[in-house]
Amino acid sequence: MRIGKFGFLNNFLPYFYLEHCVHIGESNVRLVEASPRRMVEMLERGEVDFAPAPSFYYISRKEHLRSYDFCISSRADNRGRIFSVIIVSKKMKVDDGDIAVSSQSITSVNLLRIILRERDMKNKIIHVDGISAHDLLKKCPYALIIGDEALKARRKFNVVMDLGEEWYELTGYPMVFGISLSLSHKNMEEANRKIMESLSFGMQNIDNVVEEAARISGLPGEFLKTYFLAISYKMGTEERKGLEVFEEKCMEHRLV
Repeated sequence: MRIGKFGFLNNFLPYFYLEHCVHIGESNVRLVEASPRRMVEMLERGEVDFAPAPSFYYISRKEHLRSYDFCISSRADNRGRIFSVIIVSKKMKVDDGDIAVSSQSITSVNLLRIILRERDMKNKIIHVDGISAHDLLKKCPYALIIGDEALKARRKFNVVMDLGEEWYELTGYPMVFGISLSLSHKNMEEANRKIMESLSFGMQNIDNVVEEAARISGLPGEFLKTYFLAISYKMGTEERKGLEVFEEKCMEHRLV
């Protein structure tokens, strides 16, 4: 089985045990790492069998896709804070300045469009080459940063909006940023089971996982534990409703 994973720390805990099994040859899995945008392309071409993918991609193409339990979502019990999908700035708060976004973002940029329109904010979204906050803030006073770059950027710049938290304040539901998928003609329940088993191991051994993540990333272990526990990795009732509301908002705002 070819299972995809994002090259972000948000996949570190759920894949920790599975990666260990693959490394020592105790699994029939080949892991394929890629960015969310690249993962979509690989899934479409059949280069991976099962993978997390951006939620916006799923709602745009769901008649061709099959979804599973594994996801990357904010948590309602944390008021939606996700830490790694943020707008940063050298300023202290958001005014009417432009917001730079990179081509790496699929779900987050459409979530931002919804938030700006729902809040009647006049900021323009500007597509900019580069993925780091430093690169994007050269072009605009605000930058939408995702993934590990966001975790680094929040240590250097002011976080003026956490999009997961903003979504929760708008809707009362968690925001599902990524959802595990296969093409519709494939049944990848075994792959889903392996990820969920690996997730269970990661949560039961979270201190060991955090220690290794801190060693690799250079980020503080205390923050990483807070970050890992802020993510919901399983599609439950609240997550499914949050995804439904996101789809409704995308349709309402003519994004799909």
